[in-house]
Amino acid sequence: LDGRLPAMARVVTLYFADEALALAYPLELLAEQGVINDSQAGHELVLFHRPGTASALGNRTIAEGEDVGATNVFARELDGQLLTFSREGDLFVDAETGSSWNIVGLAVAGPLVGRQLTPIVHADHFWFSWAAFRPDTIIYQDADS
Repeated sequence: LDGRLPAMARVVTLYFADEALALAYPLELLAEQGVINDSQAGHELVLFHRPGTASALGNRTIAEGEDVGATNVFARELDGQLLTFSREGDLFVDAETGSSWNIVGLAVAGPLVGRQLTPIVHADHFWFSWAAFRPDTIIYQDADS
């Protein structure tokens, strides 16, 4: 068992097959920060988190489930411009243009209104289930950690 994270820790995971690059972002950290801007092996990524989505695991009904929120991952480069995001309420704002984006990566206000970020395939897993198949995973750590 990989002990770098607790077995039942929730993680947002990505795998880039061309580079055999496996990444995991602890959901607890993403939920706390709301946004993670990251660069890994030439991939410029942004992860969004918004609270309000209940887990279907661990309770009799989903309505009683733990609020694990919703996650999404995008390429943070648009038309050659690298964007840096922060969360403001239910939206995400890029520092470069001041545009506001929703959880699905669509600009809903500002100079980039109507533009769409490129989604990156990801999954939400428990750490033990991901690490069993991708033991070489790089775990994201906040710069302050």
